[in-house]
Amino acid sequence: MLEYQHPDTTLTLESGLAEYYASGTDLVNGRGVSPAAREFFRCHDAAHVVFGCDTTLLNEAMVKMWSFFGTTRGLGLVREYRLPESQEIYEQLEWGSIGRTALRSVTVVPRVMARCLRMHKRWPWPDFETYRPLALRELRREYGIQVLIVD
Repeated sequence: MLEYQHPDTTLTLESGLAEYYASGTDLVNGRGVSPAAREFFRCHDAAHVVFGCDTTLLNEAMVKMWSFFGTTRGLGLVREYRLPESQEIYEQLEWGSIGRTALRSVTVVPRVMARCLRMHKRWPWPDFETYRPLALRELRREYGIQVLIVD
């Protein structure tokens, strides 16, 4: 488990993002990525950190639900998840892992949804830059974000 995933971490959002980027060699980078996809992934990556999700397939499902129901962008994100760069990621997934994740999601997704409903306010999808120097535990407390740890 990475430090930014701990519910009471003292890491800042900036440090959490650095840890998140250092942990994944398969993350989408800036080369050949459209401006729309670059902006989507900037916000998506911050959501991974603030909601305490890694890049495993189950955590990707979780961050998608957190993003739809716990951010200011809401269901409008459906379009961004259909960007060609996102589709390329989906095409690399194996059917077996998709099936296993779908089964586990049956219990995990409702728990994420319940936590979204208990938030004090929605995470600002595009407008989080001023929060970069703040501790994740303070941001989570302010927004009412309760990190869900799954193995």
